[in-house]
Order: sequence, then C-alpha cells, then structure tokens
Amino acid sequence: MAKGKVKKVVKKVLDKTELDEKLIAEYNENKSLIDDILCYAKCYGGYAVALFAGWELCKGDWVVAIPALAATAFWAWTNRKRTCKL
Repeated sequence: MAKGKVKKVVKKVLDKTELDEKLIAEYNENKSLIDDILCYAKCYGGYAVALFAGWELCKGDWVVAIPALAATAFWAWTNRKRTCKL
C-alpha cells in the first residue's frame, strides 16, 4: 500500500513540473552544438589532463602527477578510435 501511495505522489509531482520536458526541448533545439562540444571534450580533453600532469611534474608534485598521467593514459586508451572533424 505504501508503495502505491509513493508512486502516486511522485507521479503528481512530476506531472506538475515541466522541467524535464523543457530540458528535453532545449536539448533538441541545440542538439548539434551540444553534441559538438561533447565530441570535442572527449577527443581533446585528454590534452588538458596531460598539460596538467606536466605542470605537476614541473612543480615536483609526484603525488598528483602520477595519477594525472594514469588518467591521461586511460583517456587516450578509451578514445583511441575516436575521430573529431574540425
């Protein structure tokens, strides 16, 4: 019984708010721009992490630099087949 009441309350709250519909509509209007930004972040974001790792190595902060280098290597390995057109 309590589970049914919770479902009814959640449904009423979701029916009153149109936030999710507005977000979906906004995403659909700007879909190409958002997808381009996400693609570039996935393709070229590893360079920013690599620059950060190099900066930390120059400072001599090995505790931060080694995980940053590992993150850069993982990023490069997961995106090895991705290509982004400029």
